[in-house]
Amino acid sequence: MTTRVLVPPASGRRESLAVAVLVAAILAVAAAVVSLHRDRGELAALPGWQIDLRSGLNAAEQGLTADLLNAAAEIPFLPDSSPQALAEEGLPPFVADATAAARGGHGWRLVESGTFRAWLGLPAQPETARAMLLRLQDRTPTVWIGETLSDASDLADTDLADAGLIAAGWRQVVTRYDASVTRKDAPH
Repeated sequence: MTTRVLVPPASGRRESLAVAVLVAAILAVAAAVVSLHRDRGELAALPGWQIDLRSGLNAAEQGLTADLLNAAAEIPFLPDSSPQALAEEGLPPFVADATAAARGGHGWRLVESGTFRAWLGLPAQPETARAMLLRLQDRTPTVWIGETLSDASDLADTDLADAGLIAAGWRQVVTRYDASVTRKDAPH
């Protein structure tokens, strides 16, 4: 005697359902981990005497800041650090080339006060970039930006310490990182 046994066709319903449940569980756990680790805190506001490199400076000023910080690494090793000597060495932004002209055409001079040495750049085109100051103390560079040309023009009588620059209207350029990597254009 023959017995008939019904064998259902092979389908992947159970396996597909199990994989879908597993994927949903993994996504739920990942979403929970991300939401728990999200930084909800706002960035603390900068003091009024500081300005953010990314959001407070325009593209020309950002380029000048990068050039000044790169030059600051070379300056201590040069026998002469006058702006003319730095230009002869080919160090931007001291070289008067097309890039310098596009970034405001700054004229540079060396200013010294106490333990500070600084290179002051006054723009020929203040609508393109503001006055810039590279200050070195013990090989530690800081970049400052002058809000107005009148603040920058009388720098020779100014103490180059933080308090003196702040009192004269200068703002220190600082870099801070937040969740956003896009540059926001800020009026100045």
